[in-house]
Amino acid sequence: MAHEPLYRRVQLDLASQILAGAWSPGQFLPTEQALQERYRVSRTTIRKAVAELVASGLLVIERGNGTRVAEPLPEPPTAGLLSFSRTMRELGRRPGIARAVVRLDPAPPGSDLGDGPMVHLTRVHTADGEPVSLSESWLPPRLFAGLALGRLSEQPSLYDELQALDLGVVEVIDTFGLTNASADEADALRVQPGVPLLLVDRIGYAANHVPIENSRIVVCAERYRPTVITGRRP
Repeated sequence: MAHEPLYRRVQLDLASQILAGAWSPGQFLPTEQALQERYRVSRTTIRKAVAELVASGLLVIERGNGTRVAEPLPEPPTAGLLSFSRTMRELGRRPGIARAVVRLDPAPPGSDLGDGPMVHLTRVHTADGEPVSLSESWLPPRLFAGLALGRLSEQPSLYDELQALDLGVVEVIDTFGLTNASADEADALRVQPGVPLLLVDRIGYAANHVPIENSRIVVCAERYRPTVITGRRP
């Protein structure tokens, strides 16, 4: 963090405050001069930070009025896109979350979501209390403007929570592979380091084929064999 450009630090702090509800959707940010005084940086730095947040969809500039927080992006509900939690319930098992962390991080290399800070959600999924998968998901912050991010870490199903917020992943593309459990993955899943795990790289799309999710999921296949249904159920 010490080597990050000043504008990036301002950008991340503003994004964190917006996502925490410091300014509501539609509410205008303080003036450039006020932001300069708050962060003790130049006008150029403030403008660069704001421009990055505009590009990521979190802010909107209204000429002659100022810069306001963007409204949450509405999308159709998932309408049956099969999630881990729903699969577990259909199998008569109890889905849960053993560990969850939500924060703002840069998008992963090669992300389909663009540049800038993303909501980074890391969770250990359980079935009947036993860990079966570890997921890392990156989502555009514009989806959650003015909403409590803590809700994401508390819900077993990311897609069910997005649907409750009228934000929807309607299609996913999963790429499957194998990986050996790292030390952190082994600790999270309670397996030995180096054991083979199923690897799923996922891109989730909203309406009009707009990417709104990148996920990396590792699964202990001895405990759970995922079922994949893309698109909508009839």
